[in-house]
Amino acid sequence: MLPFLHGEPNHAIITIMADIESTRIQLLRQLEIFADLDASDIFRLGNLFKERVFDADREIFAEGDAGTSMMVVASGTVRISQKPDADSEEALILLKAGKVFGEMALLEELPRSATAIAHTPVMLMEISREEFLQDIREHPRCGVRILLQLARTLSARLRETDLKLKTFINLARWI
Repeated sequence: MLPFLHGEPNHAIITIMADIESTRIQLLRQLEIFADLDASDIFRLGNLFKERVFDADREIFAEGDAGTSMMVVASGTVRISQKPDADSEEALILLKAGKVFGEMALLEELPRSATAIAHTPVMLMEISREEFLQDIREHPRCGVRILLQLARTLSARLRETDLKLKTFINLARWI
């Protein structure tokens, strides 16, 4: 329901909301995991995402928290880190606009494997596991396409981690 002032539509608010929806759809079209979807699927999924805003250095979620959603960086930068102890942080990667994180939570109900922190002020788009799973049950053809792309993304990350681990092991032999 759109807000109204004195019984008349507030055209500035309507325009802003339309711009936000358009930006959301454009961003989702660029995501690898939605690459095989048609416009109607993107539009439907776009309505399931909620916007979240964080100031710089605010924790988005912590390693060990329940994983219940996937997020897309709409603007700003997110730092994915491991915290070996309460006083230290090991940054793993910086994610800019158009990048996805937390996607493992769509597939499994396990704790988060890392901490996500707003490196700069960020706007995120978030979809919950429940809404995602409900959508793929209702639209199985779309669901298969998303899950295949998600599997490819996770496979690529696993291969990258494997390569880093092999490099680390080979370097350790020289020490």
